[in-house]
Amino acid sequence: MSIALITGGSGHVGANLVRELTARDYKVRSIDFDGDHRAFKGYDVELIKGSVTDIESLNKAFNDVDVVFHTASIISLERKNKNLIRAVNVDGTKNVCEMALKHNINKLIHFSSVDAFVREPLGEPLLEDRPLVVNENSVPYDLSKADAQRIVLEYCERGLNASIIHPSGILGPNDFKPSLFGQEFIKIANGKRPFSINVSYDYVDVRDLCTTAVNCIEKGVSKQNYIVGGNYINFVYMADVISEELGKKLMRGTLPFFSIYLSLPIYFLQSLVTNSPRAITLDSIHTIKVHNKNIPSQLAKEKPGHTPRDIEETIIDTLTFFKDFGVLI
Repeated sequence: MSIALITGGSGHVGANLVRELTARDYKVRSIDFDGDHRAFKGYDVELIKGSVTDIESLNKAFNDVDVVFHTASIISLERKNKNLIRAVNVDGTKNVCEMALKHNINKLIHFSSVDAFVREPLGEPLLEDRPLVVNENSVPYDLSKADAQRIVLEYCERGLNASIIHPSGILGPNDFKPSLFGQEFIKIANGKRPFSINVSYDYVDVRDLCTTAVNCIEKGVSKQNYIVGGNYINFVYMADVISEELGKKLMRGTLPFFSIYLSLPIYFLQSLVTNSPRAITLDSIHTIKVHNKNIPSQLAKEKPGHTPRDIEETIIDTLTFFKDFGVLI
């Protein structure tokens, strides 16, 4: 039985990879970096202590592995986390590539983001040949994902067989921690966002993303990057679908975009009091304001067979998961 190693296995993507790989009869191994095992409940997952930031701790995890899914990443839009973002997203990726080469791994699937690309020109389709971010003053997360991809490509030149996945916004079930957007989804479902900025974004179902990523083991070309998008929707539509499922009106109205700037002090104070990440920062506003609307994902559809499902199904399944998880009022 082939062994698949997941870095960041307890996260949203990792949890769904566990389920997809198990269904395809892989033996699943995960680097246990935080002791959070909720994503693995009911699944036979071999857990090995380690961290992508400590290369010496990775040797045991990489022994006898056939394929590696590198999902471990700090997703943060707070500049105070700049050093941590680079330590995990950039240096961690280098360590993973080094170990993959050392242990003769057959395939590495590296998870990047659409945010690794230069966003302009916004009016043109986002394709795989779009330049990567290079500006040192860019959003630290965006730059880290671009620099990490450059490292993967450098190791490909040294013999590593790696494909790169660029998901858009990620939505879907099995979000145990939950993710930043998962937390916002919960707040919408619990009626804590009665007024919202009616912004739109492209979201891919995490299950479709993981299916495509696993397909890359056989169908992914080395050194090739694949943009994996889903459906371009707005928050009002999402709230309407949730409202219909729950049988209650959740969103009362929308606010003009400039009002999001007025909420910055509120989110800052809330973060201090609760010691939790901020959902709204200047960088997150930039990400919302300057984003690519046209993400065709044609190469991913043609090669590894990406097939995005209807977004309404994703929203309903996510709602069902959070209901069962006990976080909805």
